[in-house]
Amino acid sequence: MTKCNDHRFFFDWSCHICKEEYKNLKGTNEVHIENQNKTNIEKDIKLKSYKEFNEERAKKLFEEIFLQYLKKGHMSEEESIKRSKIIIRRQCEIRGIKPWSWI
Repeated sequence: MTKCNDHRFFFDWSCHICKEEYKNLKGTNEVHIENQNKTNIEKDIKLKSYKEFNEERAKKLFEEIFLQYLKKGHMSEEESIKRSKIIIRRQCEIRGIKPWSWI
């Protein structure tokens, strides 16, 4: 089964590997174009309703997420940092912002 290493927590309809993974999970050889269009429309609507996401706010969110992962206690500091950065990158992607160099 094909798995996308870039998009582990969601399907990106512009990614060929994600489409293949989706088809395999659904057991079909056809991805419905209607679903893609609906997802793109929802993405556009959501993009407009998000608050401003600047670098200062991203750093604060990163710190909060990092501390939450550490409090759980079942993962290392390195893994906590890695997962926190993935979340910040996703937030940048949702808003159409280029991620900062520290991410």
